[in-house]
Amino acid sequence: MRQLVVYCSPREIPSMYYCFHGRPISYLFLLAVSTVFAFLLGGCSSSERHTSSKFPENFAERRWVIGFSNASESNTWRTALRESIEKTVAKYDNVDLLITDANDSPAKQVADLEDLLAKGVDGLIIGAVNTHAANTAIAECEQMGVPTVVVDRAVSGDKFTTFVSTDHRWLAATGLEQLIKLVGGSGKIAIIEGLPGAGAAVERNKGYDDVLPRYPKINAVRQAGDWSRASGQRVTENVLTANPDLLGIHFDGGEMAVGGVQALRTSGFTDEELRSGKPFLTWTDGYNGGLKLIKAGIGKFSVQHPPRIHGELSVESLIKIFKGGEVPKQQPIRLDFITPENVDEYVDMDQPDAYWAF
Repeated sequence: MRQLVVYCSPREIPSMYYCFHGRPISYLFLLAVSTVFAFLLGGCSSSERHTSSKFPENFAERRWVIGFSNASESNTWRTALRESIEKTVAKYDNVDLLITDANDSPAKQVADLEDLLAKGVDGLIIGAVNTHAANTAIAECEQMGVPTVVVDRAVSGDKFTTFVSTDHRWLAATGLEQLIKLVGGSGKIAIIEGLPGAGAAVERNKGYDDVLPRYPKINAVRQAGDWSRASGQRVTENVLTANPDLLGIHFDGGEMAVGGVQALRTSGFTDEELRSGKPFLTWTDGYNGGLKLIKAGIGKFSVQHPPRIHGELSVESLIKIFKGGEVPKQQPIRLDFITPENVDEYVDMDQPDAYWAF
């Protein structure tokens, strides 16, 4: 399957610019290059690209409607995703946006998608509640010629037009392996996982599964949260009670990490102990509260997972299709680590914890 991998190493990436091997290039150029590569590598089947034969009109001569089915706004990542989608759509005077919130309910998302299709949307962006709830609607969209962008959380079907997401399996494996190296390759660690059943959590758990067999001296305690600060605190408290000898903890999100640090402090750990790696703390994404902890030396690194880039790339993929263009089937994103050495390029100390720069 042909893929477009977006590599980024930003702080101030201008709007509509991404990075490929560290160099900023325009989104439209990025898509054009990926399409050329696909043909040079032997061509694409119809399942690997989307040709917009349904939209022969001049893009500027009509109004368009994009529907966004959000899994929920139970964590700030998904709120930032929605804000990015709204901001990107607002750049186009002839594009309207309809938004639904499934509140993490598969049944609600099914109903939301049916409602959006009934309202005649020209394209859909879907942040799936789990891996299967949206599959029927996505298949219906394919039959109707309505392009679908699945964003962030994978679905089990393959009828979608394009999948825009951090490479979650890579993200999890890379982060966990670095934590294991920090603790010296042996001993007990904890992994505070994401929401069970959500596509991102499923893929990240595969990444953890990829790494752990290579380190037989590592004893990993794994517990699920839901990417919220409250769950990070609650699950960390439970894990610490049963496992006071932890050498490190990897959180499946910065918001959970902030809750986890609160649990550690409540349990008697000082900031000085945490800065010295007792235990080592690592996580994923660019939640501003987590970045503040990295700047303080309490967190050792975060592997980026940027909601705003996801939102912008999702909208621009649909716009390209509306204009008669093609997009890759897969658009995975891989970004550099945020560490105490480079955190000043990312953190905004004047913004609240819930702020997301990317």
